Amino acid sequence: MRKTILVLVLAAAAALPLATVWAGSEGNVTGEILGLERRALDGWLTGDPEPLLAIVDPEITYIHSAAATTRINGIVPLQKLFNGFRGTPLFDSYDILNSHVRTSGKTAVLTYRLTRRRAAAADYWNATQVYEKQTSGWRVIHSHWSEVKERQP
Repeated sequence: MRKTILVLVLAAAAALPLATVWAGSEGNVTGEILGLERRALDGWLTGDPEPLLAIVDPEITYIHSAAATTRINGIVPLQKLFNGFRGTPLFDSYDILNSHVRTSGKTAVLTYRLTRRRAAAADYWNATQVYEKQTSGWRVIHSHWSEVKERQP
């Protein structure tokens, strides 16, 4: 009995560093993904879509309940959409709330609530960004934005 307990304790102790490495790498992915997302949103503070376009996969699928009536397939039509907003700040400030990154292999799914402020007005959006780890780094392969009609916590 003592031998069995000792083996279990040693096995658990040996596995602890691996659990820490796994948790640490997911934490690093979360920070990296949120950093990319913030840089993209910071671009829109000045009406510059380039920080976002720099992290978009050429075959992106993009859904936006206010900016596009149908799904956009690919970076070329997305650039065309964004060019209509180029040079126009979309908001004065923003907050990313309730962010969550879930990883699986080379995929990371980021969900969050965006609060956008312009002058005294604010609006709220639910965002889902699907990232894929490619040789060039993390790239957004799918983006979905939906406006929140009533403010919810």
